[in-house]
Amino acid sequence: MPRPVKQIQEIPIDLIRPGSQQARRSFDPDALAELAESIRESGVVQPVVLRTRVWGYELLAGERRWRAAQQAGLHEIPAVIRDDLSDAEAFVVGLIENLQRESLTPMETAAGLKRLGELFELTHEEIGARIGKSREYVSNYLRLLNLAPQVAVLVNEGHLHLGHAKALAGASVEEQLRWADEVIRHKLSVRQLERRLASARERRIVFKPGKPGDWRVLERELSDHLACPVTVQSDKGGKGELRVKFHSLDELDGLLARIGYAAR
Repeated sequence: MPRPVKQIQEIPIDLIRPGSQQARRSFDPDALAELAESIRESGVVQPVVLRTRVWGYELLAGERRWRAAQQAGLHEIPAVIRDDLSDAEAFVVGLIENLQRESLTPMETAAGLKRLGELFELTHEEIGARIGKSREYVSNYLRLLNLAPQVAVLVNEGHLHLGHAKALAGASVEEQLRWADEVIRHKLSVRQLERRLASARERRIVFKPGKPGDWRVLERELSDHLACPVTVQSDKGGKGELRVKFHSLDELDGLLARIGYAAR
């Protein structure tokens, strides 16, 4: 049975306040001014989504339109009232709209997806199903939460592309900062950065254990580095195998990111 159509109402702008769980935190002033000019000419085409509160209305979706309408000098804005939504459901409505409009910065997207997963205790795959995206989409964005704060700012400001950020997310903080500087100074493409990261890993000093205790040290250090259990076995001739254990596809995604693997 289809859901009933929500009635659109004209709500006074000064009675509306942004929701506390809004995923979006940054608004481009120039883009906002352009939207305000469009609203002056044509009005607000799509209504915002609100919930009733004792002090007025809480904005769930459409903050950019609300801000632009203020700039345009409007006193009222078309809105749909959704008092049927819980706090968690209200957050999802706002997040999905922003994702569909691609209006969030990369780090806002990552934080929003993390919050969604925490609210409903969802796996990466379940988060993707909830917002109409793939598991890989979710995992790639959540990796960005491993970025150093300075690098995250560069990503949000557009100095580093999402591909750069994904490649850097598995590196240490020191390496992230160094390679981020390299990308900006030399205008490296994502593929160039990936190749340089791979080359740097190959040049690292190879560990050459001798006694059984050395193997245990290596296993412990690799386990700490990869955040997954690691076992190493070798015969006297130097042949052997290295095994890395993971417990879920989400954990595998994190492991692949830490070793610098980028899916094609």
